[in-house]
Amino acid sequence: MGAKNMVAGIIAEYNPFHNGHLHQIKKLREKLGESCTIIACISGGLTQRGELPVLSKWQRGALAVENGVNLVLELPTVFTSRSAQHFAFGGVSLFHKLGMVNHLIFSCAHPDLPLLNKIAGFDLANYKNELQDKLKEGFSYASAAAELMAQHIGTEAAILHDPNTILAIEYIKAIKQLNSTIQPLAIQRTGSHHNDHKANGQFASGRAIRNMLQENCLDELKLVLPSTTYATLTEKPSIAFDMHQLYPALQLMLMTSSPEQLRKIDSMSEGLEYKLIEAANASSMTEFINTLVSKRYQRTRISRLILHLLLNLTNDITTEADQIGSPYARVLAFDNKGRALMKKLKQSSTIPLITKVTEYINRRDLINKHLTGPLEHILYFDIMAQNLYELCQKSPVPNRDFLASPIYIQK
Repeated sequence: MGAKNMVAGIIAEYNPFHNGHLHQIKKLREKLGESCTIIACISGGLTQRGELPVLSKWQRGALAVENGVNLVLELPTVFTSRSAQHFAFGGVSLFHKLGMVNHLIFSCAHPDLPLLNKIAGFDLANYKNELQDKLKEGFSYASAAAELMAQHIGTEAAILHDPNTILAIEYIKAIKQLNSTIQPLAIQRTGSHHNDHKANGQFASGRAIRNMLQENCLDELKLVLPSTTYATLTEKPSIAFDMHQLYPALQLMLMTSSPEQLRKIDSMSEGLEYKLIEAANASSMTEFINTLVSKRYQRTRISRLILHLLLNLTNDITTEADQIGSPYARVLAFDNKGRALMKKLKQSSTIPLITKVTEYINRRDLINKHLTGPLEHILYFDIMAQNLYELCQKSPVPNRDFLASPIYIQK
């Protein structure tokens, strides 16, 4: 395939789309050429951290297209609401099945592809005894694994604690697992680190930007966001992106569920179901989470588990998803170049491009839970995740997925 037909994929959340994302797109085009078509695959109603996004999936998709992406697809919730391994596999499997993506682009603090490939090929199963020794010393599983890999590969463990580097490694693992021809392309992350709480010049992490938004620091926001993102965020300052108002529903769910029922929820480990039932006596969502957070159960894991409880996302659904990968490509936004690519994807893709949810699930199916196969099972949770997002807004629109169409941005 010539440079003219080059297609690059980005797996992201754009929560929200900021100057760091704009920088990544600029560097991508420098490396692959201005004629390259860019597809972004983003989270929908919920994020990988177990939180609500600051803008809807359609708004985030439109902002991405306005700032250089050509086609934005939704990564199914059954992947986005879980750990880095599943998030990465969902996105890579989607791009792999489209049949036209040549490169997967990602930014990280350590864009050393040979090193990332070496780490991705490291098999912890061969070091079970050493891993157990580190766990006995008091390391968490993630820390024990990072220390062990760093020791045997000959690098710094700190590299393996960086969230973007962890994702990069998982992307490479997924490419290998799927035996895909997609080529990984690492770009140096610029300015601010993933979890930084403050801006670094014109760059700030998503977390720092969300903090600025909550604290109404508009002057600071203006420096780190493209003008389109800034305008969208500030025209509706009442956007809600926390789930505290859903705490009574969570409490009731835990109070009326048996431990046996809770064990079916994805990410529920042995014994945690009892801790959840006890913690439901907490007076607020914040207190509930703080009660459960420990060295064994990190805050992000608890936050994701809350989403799984509210959605009733069970192990059988996630197991099905992990076996088949993304079963569809849901279109959120596109431009002229993206529209032209969509026509080609209809020929090359092994999964359907969805522009209308009703072609697969209608309102009656939703009410009666009449879901006939993996595609419908997984799409159902995208609709429910969006409903969770809507219920936290001041003017919710239930089942918005049945009403909203992909956004066409003419350039």
